[in-house]
Amino acid sequence: MKFFRLLLPCFLLIGFLQSCASGVKSRSLLFRSNEFAIYTVARDKINLKQETSVAKTFAHPVELTEDKILDLLGNIRFREESSYGDVNQYIFEEKEIKEFALDLVDGLQKLKPDQLLLVISKYNPVKSVVSHYSRTAFYIWSTDTSIEILFGELQKEISYDEQGNYFDWSNIPDIPFEHFPQSTYVLQGQGFSFKKVGGFRNRHWLVFDKTDLAKLKFEKRKKNSNEISNSVDADMKADKKISRDEEDGVLLEE
Repeated sequence: MKFFRLLLPCFLLIGFLQSCASGVKSRSLLFRSNEFAIYTVARDKINLKQETSVAKTFAHPVELTEDKILDLLGNIRFREESSYGDVNQYIFEEKEIKEFALDLVDGLQKLKPDQLLLVISKYNPVKSVVSHYSRTAFYIWSTDTSIEILFGELQKEISYDEQGNYFDWSNIPDIPFEHFPQSTYVLQGQGFSFKKVGGFRNRHWLVFDKTDLAKLKFEKRKKNSNEISNSVDADMKADKKISRDEEDGVLLEE
C-alpha cells in the first residue's frame, strides 16, 4: 500500500501533463512501422493564433484510395534555400508514399469529425551505411469542399543516433498553422492552392478542391531521384552558388 502511495503523485503528474499537451504532443497512435507513424490529433488540441483559420468540425470520415493518396502527394515539390544555392526536389519518393498509403487510407476512414490525422514518415532511398534518413511530417484532414494538408518538417535529416529508435525519430516539433517566412517551402503545383492566413499564403498549407480530385494524376519522374540523391555536394564552396532541380536532374552554377 505504501508503494502505491509513493507512485500516486507520479500517475497524477503524468495525467496532468497529458491533459495539458497540445499540437503534435497530444497525439494518439493509430499505426506505426519502422518507416512511418500515423496518429489522430483532436481539433481542440492544436495550437492556433487565429481560431477561424481552421474549421471547428471536419467532413470525416473520408474515403480515398491508395492510388488517390499517390496522386495527392506524389507530385508535390519543395524548395530549400541556403547560402550555397537553392535545391528543388520532390517531398516524397513513390516507394515512400506506397509504404504508408494503405494505413493512411484506413486512418482517414477512422477519423472523427473533431480530429485530424498526423503522419510522420522517415525514408532513406539510398539505404547505405553512410546515408541518413530524412523525416517529413504533415497533418491531413477533410472539409466539405477540400482535402487539406499542412506540412511541418520537409525532408529533415535525422541523425544516426535518432533514426533507429521510434521514440526519437517520431519526436517532432509542433506544426504551425500560422504563416511565417521559412527557407524551406512547398512550390506551387497543379491541383492545389495555398491557404491564406492573416492575408498571406502559407506555403506549407495545401488546399485540394474535392471537385478537382479526379483530375489529379501521379506523374512519373523524369529522373530517378536516387540518382539525384547520389549527386556529390561535398565540393560546394562558399563562392560558388548552385541551384539544383530534381525535375531536370541538373546542377546550375551561378
